[in-house]
Amino acid sequence: MNLRTSLCCLLLFFSALTFAQNKRNANGERQGKWVFTGKDYPHKNLPKTQKVEEGYYVDGRKEGTWIKYFSDGSVQLKGTYNNNRPEGPYTRYYPNGKIAEQGEFKANGYKGLLLRYHDNGQLAYRANFNNQGQESGKVSYYHPNGKLALSYTVKNGEVQGQVSRYNTSGKLQSSFNVAPDGAISSVQKANNQTPVAAPKPVVTANVYPPRLTNPKTKGLRFVPNGYNKVYNDNDEIWMDGEFKNGQLYDGKVYDYDQDGILQKVRIYKLGKYHSDGQL
Repeated sequence: MNLRTSLCCLLLFFSALTFAQNKRNANGERQGKWVFTGKDYPHKNLPKTQKVEEGYYVDGRKEGTWIKYFSDGSVQLKGTYNNNRPEGPYTRYYPNGKIAEQGEFKANGYKGLLLRYHDNGQLAYRANFNNQGQESGKVSYYHPNGKLALSYTVKNGEVQGQVSRYNTSGKLQSSFNVAPDGAISSVQKANNQTPVAAPKPVVTANVYPPRLTNPKTKGLRFVPNGYNKVYNDNDEIWMDGEFKNGQLYDGKVYDYDQDGILQKVRIYKLGKYHSDGQL
């Protein structure tokens, strides 16, 4: 157990004993248990006493389990932070209380098994992610009735082999094969229907990183040509990596929804989109 982890455990223990919350240390940094309510997020137009999120800080950095809430007070997300970044297991919920998603984050995005569910509780998606935050192995999508909808296999970050689509009854609709070089064969439809042309690759949106004009670096000097961490208005990490001429060149962009929940980690190489762990 490293020093920071030990300090985090001690702070959580003593905070629980004293029931202290929303305190700061001698340096003015958030420390221990913090609870944020509607008054802390006026743009959400929530009652001032409505709980929005809660968790623990160590020297101004989020640590351990954090819980975020819907406007009705039900749990929206339970996630783990390490040094102010999402890292570790998390569970996201629908407003009806059913689980929407379960998985684990690491620095590059998702890690290990990721499960998503329809709001009726049926499994919607199942995949494993490698250490680069990419899908790896068999990937499956399901219809709301639980029947398989789509399956394919990913190797070294690329779809390879057979890609199959199924109707809501679980019967094969169409399939095609992807060669190791990326070549796609013609689509074969079920019931001996006439083959159709292979689908064209989808052009990924956000080919270039967001333009940066006024970088927020929490007091650190921004380096136009070098490594930086840039934060958003909620003090969450937004960009992390090497910059060139003041713009992200090699690194990551973290996308959040209006409730501050991390939705995607986009990875850029040589100034262009490379890959991500889209929810």
